[in-house]
Amino acid sequence: METSKTVTMHLDRVTASHIRGTHIATGLTIAGHILLVEQIYDEKRHRPFLHVHRIHDQWRNTIIIAQEDVEFSYVESFSDGRILLVASRCDDDVDGSWLPNAFIYDQVGHLIDSYCLDDGIQNVQVDERDHIWVSYFDEGVFADAATNSVGSFGLVAFNDQGKVVFKNRDYPIDDCYAMNVSSANDVWFFYYSDYRIVQLQGGTSQAFHAPKRPFTDFAIYKDYLVSTDNTQTHVLQQQGKRYVEQGRMSFMSEQDERLSGTIKMRKNQIVLTTDTRLYTGKLNDLSFRTV
Repeated sequence: METSKTVTMHLDRVTASHIRGTHIATGLTIAGHILLVEQIYDEKRHRPFLHVHRIHDQWRNTIIIAQEDVEFSYVESFSDGRILLVASRCDDDVDGSWLPNAFIYDQVGHLIDSYCLDDGIQNVQVDERDHIWVSYFDEGVFADAATNSVGSFGLVAFNDQGKVVFKNRDYPIDDCYAMNVSSANDVWFFYYSDYRIVQLQGGTSQAFHAPKRPFTDFAIYKDYLVSTDNTQTHVLQQQGKRYVEQGRMSFMSEQDERLSGTIKMRKNQIVLTTDTRLYTGKLNDLSFRTV
């Protein structure tokens, strides 16, 4: 496949995914459930509320949460159904300490815990052990280095009480562009400035050289890796210790309408959020039939 060639992947419209309010965040859980957060103004109570939808097997369950004075960027879920909402940035308190940017809610929308996961968060994913994997962009890495915060490690895992259980000590991360937590023992990330894709697996790691192009999400299937910056999506294929670009990928609906929007990826799953609804699909052999 020539690098100028584009393959097309059809995505299915997600049942019960119509967006009525302002889209806040989309997430993918370790179990493959889709999480959608939208802000809807309650006319009777004269204030906005967050509606957190869990969508799986054509069913949609909704938790309504009173709007915090926080700009959330990420949504995740623990194995018992608790919801995690995280803001990318932290505000500091009057004493100079960080205020919470991670908030945990029970299944009826009550706030049950909050803590700080440090400033400058690029991505958040929870594994099957309820460990919270957090990657940081450059402002978080270097600002946290000055304050001896854990964000300076570029990639950190916390337990569900906010205590650190893992710090990256092997790779010089200036900016952790993207992350894919396939399981607690299979964690992938892509970092700058080395432009390497790293797989952490069973206590060991291996690194692959990648094209010098930033991307924010990626999906993995066999020796293929599909990366996106939400503007362009590329197909890479593993060749030895390197991922080599094979071409581009575009997305179409079941009605052959071209799709564009915000893209989230995890494991081999892709979720595309448009202004009005969600579309999803999983990479398989047919996704690369022209490669």
